[in-house]
Amino acid sequence: MHEFVPWEGYSAYTSAKAGLSIFTKTLAQETADKGIRVVAIAPAAIQTPISQSVWSDPQSFKDLNEKISMGRLGNPEEIGDVAAFLASDLASYITGTTLAVNGGMLIYPEFRHGG
Repeated sequence: MHEFVPWEGYSAYTSAKAGLSIFTKTLAQETADKGIRVVAIAPAAIQTPISQSVWSDPQSFKDLNEKISMGRLGNPEEIGDVAAFLASDLASYITGTTLAVNGGMLIYPEFRHGG
């Protein structure tokens, strides 16, 4: 998520995410002619232990879900499904990009009704 969206107070974190983006593109450029595909996955709002403090608190959980267009957290299996797809021949023409898997957080649901 924070490869794409700034986050005040977390400049080192967001810079690292942005760095992974250009690393993915550059590595893909260096290896595409060898048949090697390089794709990053950018998950956000996944119900894992690292985000438990958010999803276990009813108000925080409600606030987070309002930031997700699909209105729910993702689960780790959904990220695994994306990884399996990207590793398969179904994704054989995908390289040098980041796939955002975030339930629509990047389309800013708060702007759905005029912002």
